[in-house]
Amino acid sequence: MTTSNVEQALELARAEARALTDQLRQARADLHRLGIADQNRALVCAAVSGAFGVLCGIGIGLSMRKK
Repeated sequence: MTTSNVEQALELARAEARALTDQLRQARADLHRLGIADQNRALVCAAVSGAFGVLCGIGIGLSMRKK
């Protein structure tokens, strides 16, 4: 191989490495963002179900107190 072909191949490999690095960085950011969204959804669901449980407990307690 001549020097220019080696240099061209090396430059092409560098460009591919940069593209793959950018894709990996974007994939990591997407996974992080999805993980945060899932965590927030789980926290909201837990808060709503906890509030529902407290209201049911108060309702049952009041109904048993009246009897």
